[in-house]
Amino acid sequence: MKPTIRIVHTGGTLGMRPREPDRALAPDEFGTTVLEHVPELSRIAEIEAQVVYNIDSCDLTPTHWMELARTIHRCADRCRGVVITHGTDAMAYTAAALSFVLRGLPFPVVLTGSQRPLADIKTDGRANLIGAVDLATRAIPEVGIYFGGLLLRGNRATKTSSFAFGAFSSPNALPLVEVGAEVRQIQPTWPVTGEFRVEGSFDPRVVVLRLVPGQSIKAARSVIDAETRGVLLVGFGTGNIALAKSDLQDLIRELTSAGVVVAIGSQAAHGRVDLGRYSGGRAAAEAGAVGIADMTLDAAVVKLMYLLGTHQEPAAVRQWLDRPISGEVTPATEQT
Repeated sequence: MKPTIRIVHTGGTLGMRPREPDRALAPDEFGTTVLEHVPELSRIAEIEAQVVYNIDSCDLTPTHWMELARTIHRCADRCRGVVITHGTDAMAYTAAALSFVLRGLPFPVVLTGSQRPLADIKTDGRANLIGAVDLATRAIPEVGIYFGGLLLRGNRATKTSSFAFGAFSSPNALPLVEVGAEVRQIQPTWPVTGEFRVEGSFDPRVVVLRLVPGQSIKAARSVIDAETRGVLLVGFGTGNIALAKSDLQDLIRELTSAGVVVAIGSQAAHGRVDLGRYSGGRAAAEAGAVGIADMTLDAAVVKLMYLLGTHQEPAAVRQWLDRPISGEVTPATEQT
């Protein structure tokens, strides 16, 4: 008997079709056409297709993430796994969000999409969808992103190309699985603990600021208001910040004193934030900031929203920010 796989469609290029007269891409009737485009899926599993949204992935919000998590939770009694078809632009954010709120996940949740629509003769969507459905039948209880023959841990992935069929990479963690002539598991899955549940929520009152040399701190202050609960500063290298003027350190200190959690990330995708390495990073830490270790920026901002939505005390948020919840960060003791 074939396993049952639920394909949950949220939108994106994969489910679009060019429309006349200008051949502009527009949403297709994905739920009724997916097996027409990829009939091979029915040889792998019994397919249930469900359209929950049909929108640009950039328009998905924490409210959508929670609704999607509850949709997945309701599949537990009847499905071997879930595939989520999703736009590539914000896929890594959704994957990270689901990895935090789906606790005790007993089956695979595989996000996939494409750079070209299923209806396109040169589409990468067929291979991605077939691979995602196949992986969803296996014992891989993780939220992952499958693209270009690799299953990446969802909260370790980031979009690195708007052109290549291998659109995603995992800068600081190995893939979970490589798919070629055979399926090879490269690293173990994250341990499953407790019963399957949707736990926590998200507080979107977070501001992300990318630091640049000579930046006006006055301008930076203008985007932070009284409602802000978290700030992610994207610094340099290992989390360094400019110290030629003390304005930024003063801002971090003021925010921390007001109960705002300040996190420091890096513009370098590979490597680990280490605030103790340079004087600028040490100054940020002394002012109350915490580094994001080796998380992607995508995962870090979503985790900050999750922790702020789950914990009222800023101290608890700071405590958990650089500690792993679902494999999104490498503990310092495991760094080589």
